[in-house]
Amino acid sequence: MKMPSYFRFGRQPPLRTPILRDPALSGRLAYRPQNSRYTALPFADHTLSSLMRLETRPSWVRLLYFNDEPSPWRLDGAAVALTARIGDGCTPVSTDGQPDHGLWQRVTFQAAIDGQDLDPIEQEGAQAFAIDLPPNTRETGRPALIVSDWVPLTGPERSDGPGALLLIRSHSSGRVRYSGSVGQPDPAIGQVHRGHWFPGNTTIPPFAGEATPDDTIFACYGVQTISPVQGATVIGIGDSIMHASCSTGELSGFGIRACTAISMPSRPVSYVNEGYPGRNSTGFCWNGAWMIRHMKPQVALIQTWTQNEEWTRAAADAAFARAIALVDLARRHGCVPILTTAAPVFATQPEFDTYRHENVQQVRAAGRSGIHVLDLDALWGNGGTPNAYREAAGCGDGMHPSDAGCDDAARTLAPMLEAILAGRE
Repeated sequence: MKMPSYFRFGRQPPLRTPILRDPALSGRLAYRPQNSRYTALPFADHTLSSLMRLETRPSWVRLLYFNDEPSPWRLDGAAVALTARIGDGCTPVSTDGQPDHGLWQRVTFQAAIDGQDLDPIEQEGAQAFAIDLPPNTRETGRPALIVSDWVPLTGPERSDGPGALLLIRSHSSGRVRYSGSVGQPDPAIGQVHRGHWFPGNTTIPPFAGEATPDDTIFACYGVQTISPVQGATVIGIGDSIMHASCSTGELSGFGIRACTAISMPSRPVSYVNEGYPGRNSTGFCWNGAWMIRHMKPQVALIQTWTQNEEWTRAAADAAFARAIALVDLARRHGCVPILTTAAPVFATQPEFDTYRHENVQQVRAAGRSGIHVLDLDALWGNGGTPNAYREAAGCGDGMHPSDAGCDDAARTLAPMLEAILAGRE
């Protein structure tokens, strides 16, 4: 009898993935592909610009910003615009194909200044075009976060392809903080972003300036949109494993690959990359909790262990406990959690792999109790003791998945997401 491949390679069989019938899909989607590093331009008084492709045209948008530093950071202005064409990647284009700076709409921050998180219909008389982001009192991996007011979008339909094109600009008289990437497009997900920077403030009239292309920058930390089309947001919560630091462009971990595979205009599936290199479980669970509360995702991928803290049983148990607390929070907010098992990172250190393996067994037991599980240990491992990355699945550093490894995980994750979302339609 021919055995399934997971037995031939010594892997665990796939865990049951029950369909949970939760609240319906939503017209409110969040999107954030980047999370490679927190940084800033080396000079002050500049504007960052991003062009993002969205699956559907939004009616409303608001922007997400962060401050990872212990001192306040002033954001002096932001603007958004729908554009009919990609054009030069930083100037809005009207329906007739001509550059049109009249399409820019300035962004306000009154709700954040007042310490509120409001729905669009609750906003009144917002006129604060700048904001001082509070200092970050925690470690860098847990930044202070704010969202702008909602902006009702006007502007042209896209004429050079499907979906919608959203331009974003952010300016600081100091140095704009941003979360960057290496700027390479990935064939697995295509070109998702165009970046530029301008000297001076081009978030106010006349909005014109001399642009320098730079796809490593992102003008804001993320976007949240509201559109008439119902879809889903998936958030990936973890460290560099979830972020997929060794994927092409540092942009295309298994989460965004799976979302790209199943997203369609009639049911967009958007991804928020809350994986960050070097974060411990306290950091990524804290950030994940904030995102679940404010970005309202339908599905949360949750890492249950990290190599970025003490390699002890106590630390492994604490990381698992934090993940289960996040499962509880997600469920209470109508979000379906998916736990991931720990990646096989201790091939040369069997004494520490014991604790990692115990964590894997805890996650698999949680899967048998009804929680969705993406078993990365089985998908990427060679089945040895200690387990190690299969040659194709690892990037060569013994810690991170390769593009091929991310593809393997995405192919397993995509049907799981389809099943979950089918139960929500």
